[in-house]
Amino acid sequence: MIINKEFVLKGALNEPFKADITYSTDAEQKGIVLFCHGFKGFKDWGSWSTVAKYFAANGLAFLKFNFSHSGMGLDDSDSFTALEKFATNTLNKEVEDIKNVENFIHNELATDFPEINTKNITIIGHSKGGVSALLYCMHEATQIKKVCTWASPFDFHRSWNSKFIKKWKAEGVQNIKNARTNQMMPLAIEVLNDLELNIQKYSLQDGGKKLKIPFLILQGTNDPAVPMDEYNALKKNFPKASTHLIENANHVFGAAHPYTSEVLPEHTQELVSTTKDFILG
Repeated sequence: MIINKEFVLKGALNEPFKADITYSTDAEQKGIVLFCHGFKGFKDWGSWSTVAKYFAANGLAFLKFNFSHSGMGLDDSDSFTALEKFATNTLNKEVEDIKNVENFIHNELATDFPEINTKNITIIGHSKGGVSALLYCMHEATQIKKVCTWASPFDFHRSWNSKFIKKWKAEGVQNIKNARTNQMMPLAIEVLNDLELNIQKYSLQDGGKKLKIPFLILQGTNDPAVPMDEYNALKKNFPKASTHLIENANHVFGAAHPYTSEVLPEHTQELVSTTKDFILG
């Protein structure tokens, strides 16, 4: 039986956020996956719940969560109802959220759900979530055993060119359109200030010297959001990482939102199968 349990946790600035865990009572418990969504993403986007069931059926409990400043509220909406939080989200806040989730796994989940193997943790980040996952594993004390990125950029801020930044500084805010919801999503000047203050800390340059755990990079070759030069930069700066290209896959590996099928898209199936083998290998 596949079981799903929801929680409300506290993250950066003590802000609450939703999380849930999916696991199977029939499979041998081999570990737990901690999943980080991307920019303008959320834990229940598209096929992520179906992905969670896949890992659960293979003995890997799957814990996904909304970053505390992702813009998602505590309701069950798939719209962003907390844009004031989105406006001030930073990589530091996401790293702090991950730390709180890992602490939750060790201090509460391990006690309340002893049937789950919480000793073997793998962190997966999609898109921007991959940057946050890498920064966490590079800079924080953690018991996470492996890290995997799905369509992650090397530099999340690569598209913030001088014209964009000049306008941002002049107006104090930049608005980015969400094509799915048609919402204009604000970025406060605080986010730019944080980037400029932490430019070295947020850099993945020579990240392989700081990352001490196994790393798998997965990338689609037809990704319009994260082009192949980002993947190549990750490979170059993490030379010990394992890599896997999914031919013709896009940024979300063939999925869309909403996603109602219990069968994963072909590219997502390759994504999760390759990831599972990496975790259990």
